[in-house]
Amino acid sequence: MPLPQKIHHLIDCFDTFAGNRGKKRRLPVMLLRRDPAPDGSVRESTARTVILDYEKRLYVAERNPRVRLVPHALLEEAQFAPQDAAHGRPAREVAEPHIAVLDAIAGQLVAMPPGAGRIRLPRYDTCRAALNATVDVVTADAGVRQLRDELYRTLLLRRGGLDALAQLAGNAGGTPVASLWAGVVQFLAVRVPRSLYGLWLRRPRTLRWVGSRHPDGANFLRMALSITTWGHARNSPDLVQRMLLTALLGDLSKAATPSRFWVYRARRRWSFVLLLPDIGEEGTPIRRLLDTYADIARNEPPAPLMVLGGVSGQPPSYAQPLAPDPGDPNGTANQVRALYARPSASAVYLVDLSPNDDDGPARSWVQTKPKVTVRTSGRGAYVRAVATPLLVLALVAAGISYWRQEPALPPSCHKVASGETVGVTDGRECHLATAGRDDELLALEAVAAKQNDDAVGSGRPYRTVVFFAPLTADPGDSTPVSLQSLRGALAAQKQINGREGDVVQIRLLLANSGKYFAYGSQNAQGPDVAAEIIQRKDREKIAAVIGITQSRPASFAAVAEISAASIPVIGNSVSGSKMVDERSSSYYFQVSPSNDRVAQVMAEFTAYSDEIGELTTHKEGARTAVVVYDPDDEFFSSDLAEKYTKHYKGGPVVTVPYYENRSGQITSAVARDICAEVARSNGFVLYAGRSGEMPELFDSLQAASECRRQDGRKVAVLSESTAAKYLQDPEDMLRRHSLLRPFYVMYNNSNGKETADSPYSEFTARFRDVFKDGSVPEGNAAGAYDALQVASEAINAVYAQYRTGTNSSAPFQATDVYARLSNPGIQNLSGASGLLTLNSRNKYPPSAAVYILESHLDKSVTTWMACGNLPDQPPNSAMGKSWGQPGRTRACP
Repeated sequence: MPLPQKIHHLIDCFDTFAGNRGKKRRLPVMLLRRDPAPDGSVRESTARTVILDYEKRLYVAERNPRVRLVPHALLEEAQFAPQDAAHGRPAREVAEPHIAVLDAIAGQLVAMPPGAGRIRLPRYDTCRAALNATVDVVTADAGVRQLRDELYRTLLLRRGGLDALAQLAGNAGGTPVASLWAGVVQFLAVRVPRSLYGLWLRRPRTLRWVGSRHPDGANFLRMALSITTWGHARNSPDLVQRMLLTALLGDLSKAATPSRFWVYRARRRWSFVLLLPDIGEEGTPIRRLLDTYADIARNEPPAPLMVLGGVSGQPPSYAQPLAPDPGDPNGTANQVRALYARPSASAVYLVDLSPNDDDGPARSWVQTKPKVTVRTSGRGAYVRAVATPLLVLALVAAGISYWRQEPALPPSCHKVASGETVGVTDGRECHLATAGRDDELLALEAVAAKQNDDAVGSGRPYRTVVFFAPLTADPGDSTPVSLQSLRGALAAQKQINGREGDVVQIRLLLANSGKYFAYGSQNAQGPDVAAEIIQRKDREKIAAVIGITQSRPASFAAVAEISAASIPVIGNSVSGSKMVDERSSSYYFQVSPSNDRVAQVMAEFTAYSDEIGELTTHKEGARTAVVVYDPDDEFFSSDLAEKYTKHYKGGPVVTVPYYENRSGQITSAVARDICAEVARSNGFVLYAGRSGEMPELFDSLQAASECRRQDGRKVAVLSESTAAKYLQDPEDMLRRHSLLRPFYVMYNNSNGKETADSPYSEFTARFRDVFKDGSVPEGNAAGAYDALQVASEAINAVYAQYRTGTNSSAPFQATDVYARLSNPGIQNLSGASGLLTLNSRNKYPPSAAVYILESHLDKSVTTWMACGNLPDQPPNSAMGKSWGQPGRTRACP
């Protein structure tokens, strides 16, 4: 039977959350629908057949009798509809179908997968027994006692141990001593358990939702009198079904999270699955069941029930049709996944299946992945069951021994072999900076500590965002570019927390991965900083991670580790193509463009600008680019060199390797090779290396005699990643390297000029409000400023969605922030680095603003090229679409 096209993407979503529901998550109801076939044709695959086929995935393949992987129930309308006599079979009437459907669900769900234990349904069984109880007394108090005794008798039938005690109490001898003993046993074995059972029925957390519907208060037994055989509410199908279904959902919630001491706790991560292949018209038993569940799910605590239904006729009016992005080829599946990922999605959604039949991919996927993947029990489950109580006892003993001592927080900063301190801090609990070595970082930690105290002490709701990047380096190394980014993030924090109105405050943690991101993720050398961030996720209300700032395999691994914990990551100053390609995590976004976009702008400028022409040749197609790059750096340098070579049309390209890990390579020899190529070809230098390696190379270029041109012209150098100290003190750099004329790429127009209503000017003012040294904030700071603004926009949007008049704290999680970033995302946010649009389709801003700048000895900055969605222009403005001198402009790439 041909499947609907792309159905395997939906099945993959269902499998993910059927096998692992997550914590305290209410799964929305998904109703599948497929339009009928055109007249004169038959469509074999329908929503009903998809649901029926999906049930097969919930069993172990090729086992007889069938073994369940996930507890589930499948209900057909025909099971509960009256049937006429036919083929020798008698006619069948279904008594009370509103009860029969729930009996069928309960009967199927108790058939558990192997290795997961067995479940009891005490609330459901109690309510079900109350429906069959007969109470024939008039007074309410006497009726309550009789109902309690009747319910206790049914409990004895379900619990063999209690029944054995009751039988022991009834076996009394004829002697006085035996009679006395029988009285004691009767009291202990019958009366005490029965009284305790009565208390259990009355306790608030057991069946209070039934009693709460009674005018006399939350007393289950008084309410249950009305639904017994002769009760006045016994013939109210809606009330009875709601009561039974609520009881069943409560039992399933308890069964999904058994005691931590239980051996099979880790096994029960699946959802209970309810399959409704064909939901009938209004008033049919299955439809009434769905109506009741949809109403309960809006108000009651979340239950681990995953409902999948098929609709062939008119869908329920409360079902919300999905409207996937038409530009996203997997829009429906992505939207379903995002809805499942939310911790509290209680709606009913209508999912339209493709009208086209599969042309192969879906069938192949289903054949190679025939069943749901679930966690199996192993030896570790037994170890945990034994070790947990022992650990608890040990902790209690330790607490008693040291009850006078104030418990100390575990250290969150770690000294590593390189001499750096890595880890996570709020600026106060520990220091990542070492005095005399990392004084700039030490000062920034103090700023963070002060601003965090203000945020937490403001009395307003707050969420934590982590700035995660390499914040330290080896002694003598160039200052990490990430420190400028951290300055921008701190400026954004103060701006956000200073807003008027109902704004969620931002608490900013600083996380140092160490040089080269060496300790950013799992490694054999020392701490795993990503894991430390994840450990703080719930305790410290972490909503997002920003920063990253480098394209490396280690930073990619750190992003993957954080994303696996369902925390969104927003990078800045990251441009490597592999960071945003098809292998990257769906939880990763970045405010900076990719190398392909940057390379296009660099290629355009070097091929056609007069400034490069003055130092090479104005002859079109004759400018030789000497590309300096690291062949081993596939995530950044090699990637940029490859993209630049592809886009450059201004002349020949010559490459010179310059390694970050030089392993014997002599920088002065590299400089001579570069200068020789420039002299031979009358070309320019395209520096595609890392910013940290630039100062040593520039010093060597200045010392190389081959770079001293006879005509006195300087050597043009264009770089994408520029050393932080050159950006902070360009005058010193230009004086020390008089043979060079450096141009550099930025993602914002950091020329220090302020104009009215300019987002960059506003950013500059905010930056100088925090850092009063008068320095001009450059593009890395602007990127981090925008990254935190994006995170704040998403956090506030989610807060507004969850906030109520009685709950201003609005409990929401990082997954909600991710869902908001994915859909609808951030649209045309006017940031310091440009107009930003981010969502599930745009992991980085389309047509991002890219600038070519040049610094001068008087500290002024000239903007030679500005292309893309500029921050101070509307989305479709002509500005940013062309560049060049008046009368000689060219279209921007």
